[in-house]
Amino acid sequence: MEKKYTAIIRRSKLEYVAVCLELNLSARGEDLADVEKNLRTAIELYEEDIGKHPETVISSISSEELIEFFQDTEPEWYRKPEKDLILRPLEVHEVPSYA
Repeated sequence: MEKKYTAIIRRSKLEYVAVCLELNLSARGEDLADVEKNLRTAIELYEEDIGKHPETVISSISSEELIEFFQDTEPEWYRKPEKDLILRPLEVHEVPSYA
């Protein structure tokens, strides 16, 4: 059975950035196809490394790291919330799963 992973891809000012939630891996690319290819490669290499070193501790992304990821890739269209508002918009097109 193939393992499936969840990735979040955001566009920063200069490039696309993806993060795999279960493995806490990230990748960058010039466009969606490039970032997806790079994330798949990172996951494959990580899985190979885990096979060679089974003592490796796998940890998912922490809440703090995920928040930092969202802040670092904040879209240009985002504007600061009005006074006393704490919610921030999140643009989601789809949630892909990668094997």
